[in-house]
Amino acid sequence: MSTDLPGATTRRAPLPARIGLVLAVVLAILSIITWVPQFSDGPVLAAVVLAVDLTTLVALPFAWRGALGARVVVIVTRVLSALTGLPVFFIPDIPAQAVMMVSAGILLSLLVAVLLLIGPRPAR
Repeated sequence: MSTDLPGATTRRAPLPARIGLVLAVVLAILSIITWVPQFSDGPVLAAVVLAVDLTTLVALPFAWRGALGARVVVIVTRVLSALTGLPVFFIPDIPAQAVMMVSAGILLSLLVAVLLLIGPRPAR
């Protein structure tokens, strides 16, 4: 039994966007796993980051089905999540491994944004 409305068309996101969405899921889950133990240190920041990551996960199924608004939500939440890692570059005595991991997360978040911005090419 289908739950689609009569006459409604369902279109999946293009391949680059689907790759970006898979990366977004991985980044959101890793971010949640990373921030949950830090509730005792800074509950406000941890709560904000978790809310952003959960928003990413909620918007993902809609973006997968091709909803442009949901893709924008995923882009914005991934960029916001990447911005939370920027203080690592300005705080002294942060281990080099942590800086490398945050750098990789920021670059992957930017890659997600680029992949989600790539739209289907118009037919010629």
